[in-house]
Amino acid sequence: MNNHLVLENVAKTFGKTEIIRGVNLKVKKGEIHSLIGPNGAGKSTLYNLISGVFKLTSGSIKFNGSEIQNMPAYNIFRLGLSRSFQITNIFPKLTVFENIRCGLLWNLKYGYSIIKLLQSQNKLNEKTNEILEMISLNHCAKEQAGLLSYADQRALEIGITIAGGAETILLDEPTAGMSKSETERAVNLIHKISNDRTLLIVEHDMGVVFDLSDTISVLVYGQIICSDKPENVKNNSEVRKAYLGNYGD
Repeated sequence: MNNHLVLENVAKTFGKTEIIRGVNLKVKKGEIHSLIGPNGAGKSTLYNLISGVFKLTSGSIKFNGSEIQNMPAYNIFRLGLSRSFQITNIFPKLTVFENIRCGLLWNLKYGYSIIKLLQSQNKLNEKTNEILEMISLNHCAKEQAGLLSYADQRALEIGITIAGGAETILLDEPTAGMSKSETERAVNLIHKISNDRTLLIVEHDMGVVFDLSDTISVLVYGQIICSDKPENVKNNSEVRKAYLGNYGD
């Protein structure tokens, strides 16, 4: 598989404080790649650098061979790289159906128009229903999104990301705050959407991480200390000392 997302010597400082200190990371096309590490390691900052929220201090980020560092976030999104957030990011007063349809407008070249009656756009509405079925929310298509359960709102957010045409998705703690049954449902959804997409996931639940991942990278104090297959990461003495402890024993 070709490297799809490549970070080379990425650094970020805030004033005199170094948060990201020369990160090198390669995410292969079509894989589920998890990024783990202790609180304060710099995972959210790294996501903000990749998605264009923050500008790099130094280094480069390449997506499909093109440099994207310091691009506006909306341009990175239009290239096919999107992210979810720890805090659910939906349109709470629109219906579930309308949320997905809004996500599709740019992807299907509709733009935002007050002239077109969206109800009459068959292709748009059919695609909306396809995504609702994929994320298992077709049963509540007419419900107001803000009234959904937390787990359903997270699924809807992933659906909006898919609707936008993302081929690479950054998921930020997709199972945080979920019950065991909700977590299982979220893991099944992630497996489903990964069939033809590349996923980079920040997740604290090690059971989820080792169940989902093709590759795991470990970020500690702003540096990647290991990037390998799950079994090798689990048995890496440096990783166990820095983060995993006795996980898996």
